[in-house]
Amino acid sequence: MTAALDALRARDWDAFARRLHPDVVHRTPGVPEPILGREAFVLLSRQAVARTPDVTFEVERLVTEGDTVVVIGEWTYTGLTGKVRQPSVSVVDVRDGQIWRDLEYVGLAI
Repeated sequence: MTAALDALRARDWDAFARRLHPDVVHRTPGVPEPILGREAFVLLSRQAVARTPDVTFEVERLVTEGDTVVVIGEWTYTGLTGKVRQPSVSVVDVRDGQIWRDLEYVGLAI
């Protein structure tokens, strides 16, 4: 799990892709359709970084039970009015050592 976050921080898209299961599903409440598949998830991540090039994620806590990891942390980036902090909780299921399901809940940006 931390290897995927490290690859995202480094903008190493190949390394990030290797951490994702080919059939990965990413869901965020409020977004009508899930992001399906490795290529789509990498594209979504690349587009997010293109919009906010200084975006980063800091892990506050990881909780692991079996093949499920809960990641609690905060996204930070520069928005139109300055620095933005946005809390996040993701429930991640791992299959074959890769991220298979990712359900991310993001809080209000402050």
